[in-house]
Amino acid sequence: MQTHFHTVVIGGGCLGSAAAVAIQRRLRRGERHDQSALLLEKSVIGSGLTARHSGIVRSANADPAAAALAGHAATMWRNLDAQWGVPLAVEPAGAVWIAKANAQGENPKWQALQTEMETAGVRFGKVSAARARELCPSIVKLNDGEVYYHEPDAMQIDPVAVRTALYDALKVNGVEVREKTAVTGFRRSETGNVQAVMTSGGLVTCDYVVNACGPWSPTVFSSLGLQIPVSTEAVSVVNWITSRRELPAGMPIIADYVNLAYFRLWRDGEIHMHQPRKRNMRETARVFAENPLTVIGADFVNDPTNQALGYTQIKLFEDIARRRFNNVDQTVYGSGYRSYFDITPDLKFILGPDHRIPNVIHCLGAGQSFKYAPVFGEIMADFVFGDGAYADLAKSFSIDRFDQSYMQAFWDQVAGNDNALTADASGL
Repeated sequence: MQTHFHTVVIGGGCLGSAAAVAIQRRLRRGERHDQSALLLEKSVIGSGLTARHSGIVRSANADPAAAALAGHAATMWRNLDAQWGVPLAVEPAGAVWIAKANAQGENPKWQALQTEMETAGVRFGKVSAARARELCPSIVKLNDGEVYYHEPDAMQIDPVAVRTALYDALKVNGVEVREKTAVTGFRRSETGNVQAVMTSGGLVTCDYVVNACGPWSPTVFSSLGLQIPVSTEAVSVVNWITSRRELPAGMPIIADYVNLAYFRLWRDGEIHMHQPRKRNMRETARVFAENPLTVIGADFVNDPTNQALGYTQIKLFEDIARRRFNNVDQTVYGSGYRSYFDITPDLKFILGPDHRIPNVIHCLGAGQSFKYAPVFGEIMADFVFGDGAYADLAKSFSIDRFDQSYMQAFWDQVAGNDNALTADASGL
């Protein structure tokens, strides 16, 4: 069995798989064609947060750098055959965004977002209520006091199809995959770099390590003395069974920031519904305080309590859905579960080398990994090989930003200091 690899990628979700594929393809194209990447996954490929994603891919984002990356990712998803060597069907549904309007029928923050997106090259603009009515099926309620925006290039992907594509891409590109293999520790060289990864299946040596563990990162990398600021935020998901006659194939994604819910078409004539992330720094700090960085084993995904929702949560979602859809009284609860966002203190990604151990490169999605996966994989390859077109777009997402002063201010939120960020829809 091979024991040395150019790069070891830890975490077999969508980000780890994308990174392993991108690195392997670069190795095959370059002078190191005799070297290879290894993907380690403690469970099975795509079994964690990737399998619990809604499959919504959109580009509009309040952070211009994130919006630019999302635009690249969307293009790659549409052309995955060229990107990874495997086909993938995507549904160009578009998205209707709904927000509260002021007395003048405007939402200044969303209007500012539109201006930013125009600069970033993302098609996102305000539409009239009449146009929103044309875009949405008749079962969608449009109410007074709302403002509507349209993102025509947003799309939907079936997460089951993505998981299949991950397996296929890893195989087609020759990435060595070791599932059901846990990382148990690391060995460092005299210079401080990681030179070997200890696993439940034996020791492997390497030149680079990519951390794509998401919320498992603090536990996996604690033995290196790395404090990686990532935790989890629970999110509930409900699938409503309704009449296929009422659900035209062209129903857009509904990003409802009046009632704080996303809706999309789902399998077997269902409406898929989930909450957006919370956007308040104090609330985020509280979540970190309740879920410490060293989540023992990080077994939250397999916790039996996460396999179904309670009656109270289902009724709450039913009430929210009733405000946006006029057919809820005739729908049937199909399924529900708790999923998770992996979150950082500022709710943004962590991308790039760790200044403390330079050959460890982080690839954490902060609850948005799915839609960014192809471009994040290319960013990891850029950092590993020291060249490429995408690494510069990731500069503002370095882990270096979470220095001691930042984290002290962050933890002060738990103590009640009044330094909360505004929770507004333009930040989604």
